[in-house]
Amino acid sequence: MQKSSLVIEKGERERFMQEILDREWEMFQAVKSATPASCQESPETFRKVRGSIFQLWPRKLMAAYLIELTAAKRHGRNLLTEKYARMDNLIPPINTNPVIDKIVAIEAQWQQAIRERYPALYARSCRGTDRTDDGNNFSVYLRSELETYGDTALDIYYEWVEMARRSGMNYSLSMLNHLVLNSGFESIEAAEAFWSKEIDT
Repeated sequence: MQKSSLVIEKGERERFMQEILDREWEMFQAVKSATPASCQESPETFRKVRGSIFQLWPRKLMAAYLIELTAAKRHGRNLLTEKYARMDNLIPPINTNPVIDKIVAIEAQWQQAIRERYPALYARSCRGTDRTDDGNNFSVYLRSELETYGDTALDIYYEWVEMARRSGMNYSLSMLNHLVLNSGFESIEAAEAFWSKEIDT
């Protein structure tokens, strides 16, 4: 790929990400959940956390999700309200696409690998893998979010994580690395060392 094409793609990815963050933040502000999220009062934290995820998404996944966010707004749907309602088990499943369970299974394994390798950082930054029935459990949280996606985005998402799984990659670890770098740490190892000391004191 030529340098000019790479620059255009990078600029387009950045534009997609910022538009997604803007639309999600607008929806997030209107969420009234039984378990309020602390970052509802901090747009900077919200953008940092969510941005660390979208930084890794392929362009076609961002494009598909942005289209779905736009359509949801046009039809008066708040995807973030629906996500938290599912987490609190207030509404029935929104989307029963079978790839959701496949995605959750892959990412739950990635989360467990992080928990074993970086326990202090995991305890500080990640949702638990221990069985619960609410959004404190990673699988419940992810499934609730994925149910708000349309089938186009879900199929792209599954193709993306399945390819990573086959290649031995851990995208959850890559996303966590983005987050710690965006939070001012030099590396994920430095973040683990910092939070290990905090736990010990």
